[in-house]
Amino acid sequence: MTKPSQSPIMHGGAERLPIRWVNAPIPPTVISRYRVAPGKSVSLHVHTGKAENWVIIAGSGVVRIGEESIPVVEGDIVLTPPTVPHGLTNTGDIPLIFLNIVHPTGDEPITSVELDS
Repeated sequence: MTKPSQSPIMHGGAERLPIRWVNAPIPPTVISRYRVAPGKSVSLHVHTGKAENWVIIAGSGVVRIGEESIPVVEGDIVLTPPTVPHGLTNTGDIPLIFLNIVHPTGDEPITSVELDS
């Protein structure tokens, strides 16, 4: 079982949930699972060196990508490109759960900067 090594709360309001690779002792990619409580948000932040795909597996909310706000529901997938600010707010009445699939982009180091205080 691969256990997260970081804080269980990320970017202000995303609770990192355990994930288990059942047949890969060394995971082939970085995938995380998060839960955002109703009314809570993933703070606006920006990365370099990676893109992320957020797969909404439960709940509903609004994702902000740059200046655009996009409603999301179960089954939606959102691309968060490198260097573009992004965040998420759970606008529903149940926890919003999503997978975060990370894709490194080039030789640039991976960084993360919070934009909301």
